[in-house]
Amino acid sequence: MSSFDRFRSARRAAVLMLAAGLSLAGVSAGAQTIVPPPPPAAPDQGVAPSEPSLDSIDPGAARRAPPSADRAVKSALPENPAAELDPLFEQLATAKTPMESHPLEQRILRIITTSGSATVDLLMEWADRAIAAKNYPAALDLLDDAVALKPDFAEAYNRRATVYYLIDDYTRSIGDIRRTLALEPRHFGALTGLGAILAEIEETERARDIYRRALAIAPQLKSVQEALDKLDERAAGRGI
Repeated sequence: MSSFDRFRSARRAAVLMLAAGLSLAGVSAGAQTIVPPPPPAAPDQGVAPSEPSLDSIDPGAARRAPPSADRAVKSALPENPAAELDPLFEQLATAKTPMESHPLEQRILRIITTSGSATVDLLMEWADRAIAAKNYPAALDLLDDAVALKPDFAEAYNRRATVYYLIDDYTRSIGDIRRTLALEPRHFGALTGLGAILAEIEETERARDIYRRALAIAPQLKSVQEALDKLDERAAGRGI
């Protein structure tokens, strides 16, 4: 594998993690390793519950979730998520170290990846499982339902953009990224994905601009800074 292929693989992995809004709990000031959150502990009933297979997932069941469940999720959200996000993004933009930015990133991700609807959150969870299993058609079906049920939920578009990116459908991915950013212009995961697509289609200057936008919002994103540095090196090489 060439150095460029290794870079592309690493970038795709970083984009998937960021764009999917997974936990950055594994980020340390030194290693900067991104790991997904651990699975929830099984109830203490002697036998661990089994995971449902993707074939058994029925989006219609999610739509039939009782209204009380949606009310419970909404009550767990801040009363005004936008008002809470503003100061968090302000602090994130001035964070000087990964250790300082990490809790801010986590709080932001918790807000922007929660829809306020138990039904939509369940569809998103199932979509994540489908993505992990590389069952991209199933993931797209689930995310289509999430978007239809809550068209103002930015993360549903962003997650669908991630799937389109993974199957190299860049046109649809960019379309969903635009929808994400129209709803939440500070979504650093969506900007990271857009930068990666532009870099892969050799839109180098636009990619550099997008990466700079992402770093202005979250300056401690090491993978984005590394991607920008590589593009800067390539651009400098062409100028010689």
